[in-house]
Amino acid sequence: METELHRRKRAVQMYSYDHQTKAAICRELNCSRPWLDRWLSRYDPDDVDRSLSDRKRGPHHAATPWSSEIRERVITMRQVRSDRTRFPYALIGAQAIYHELGALRSPERPPVRTLHRWLVQADLVTPPVATHSEPQVPKPIPLPQADQVNAVHQLDLKGPFYLQGSDHKYYLAVLRDRYSRRCAIHALDSRAAQGIIDFLIASWQWLGLPHYLQMDNALEFRGSNLYPRSFGRIVRVALDLGIEPLFNPPHEPWRNGGVEWFNGFLDAHFMPRYFRDFAAIEQEACACQTYCNAQHRLSVLEGRTPDEVSAQATLQPLAPDYVRHRLSDLPQNHGLVSFVRLVRKSGRITLGAKDRFMIDPSLAYTYVRAQVDLAQTIVSISQGDRVLQTYDYSPDTVGCWASTAEANPDAAEKLECNANHDTCEH
Repeated sequence: METELHRRKRAVQMYSYDHQTKAAICRELNCSRPWLDRWLSRYDPDDVDRSLSDRKRGPHHAATPWSSEIRERVITMRQVRSDRTRFPYALIGAQAIYHELGALRSPERPPVRTLHRWLVQADLVTPPVATHSEPQVPKPIPLPQADQVNAVHQLDLKGPFYLQGSDHKYYLAVLRDRYSRRCAIHALDSRAAQGIIDFLIASWQWLGLPHYLQMDNALEFRGSNLYPRSFGRIVRVALDLGIEPLFNPPHEPWRNGGVEWFNGFLDAHFMPRYFRDFAAIEQEACACQTYCNAQHRLSVLEGRTPDEVSAQATLQPLAPDYVRHRLSDLPQNHGLVSFVRLVRKSGRITLGAKDRFMIDPSLAYTYVRAQVDLAQTIVSISQGDRVLQTYDYSPDTVGCWASTAEANPDAAEKLECNANHDTCEH
């Protein structure tokens, strides 16, 4: 008895090799024209039996293991989190919902990709705008590793913003630990250094002291352009507490990536809120700080909150009786201050104002770290573990590197002059 598979093989042979017409084949095999066309199109001469065998008629993908109840619950959780009148600082992404399901000990916990797909299908996610820029290979940059709680604190100012009917500028001071993502937020009515210092002291009394204080090159952080080697009060207070200030490359705010991301969060959820007076700003900043530290479950923290991560670490809080930050003449005769800088085409770096140093021009467009030792009044410029050059950092030697660098930055004799500054007569 002829099987169905044998019948299909006969059809292929009659058409492909015996060159019979389709009408003649249909009459002889008593088959329809669509049947013949289907098996002729499926035929593979390198895999005859498999190509002419029946295919599975069931669904190509297994049925979802997730119930309709968990899907509806996820959609509801997204909608609840998006209610800014109840939860103004809640994260609303699929990862946040995934961590909430874990905290609630849900019997069903789909992966993040599944949760995101459900949110997209429910039109609750705006698709990203496609970009066609060429990927860039990041350049190595000598920033310290945040491998433990309070290894690196990042400082930034957010603002200005205004109260309705007032032209007075207000700011938010933001301090964030790069490892635990724990943050401190405080409202300021000016950019004055003393207000920032008071905020840092109060924050370090409960956050704990960091090893590094990373910030940008704003004058309220670094100091005066007129005296670039006389640091401002924020740097002096940090040095007095044994903290090493670290300044990012100029015009590269993404080097403070953690706190800049948090600033974007504040832009979306804090800044649009209406405040009747400065006291209301202070109160809301405290509420935002508490919520972010206690409620934000982050994937980078394996679903834990910043407070939970910090609770497992040994902190070194600042003593509550510390008052030296109020001294107007706090010295800068000890400690380390670091600058991360991009080497220019000429081989030059600038730490501040006209405080310039020449390095090897072959290092152009790479990053170096200039570490100032205030006790020895020297600055060591290094890349990786290799010290490139060491210069005198006395306050009265600022102009020498500026003049020689501008005159002929590529000349070997000028490099020698800079390297041996103790005998330079410029």
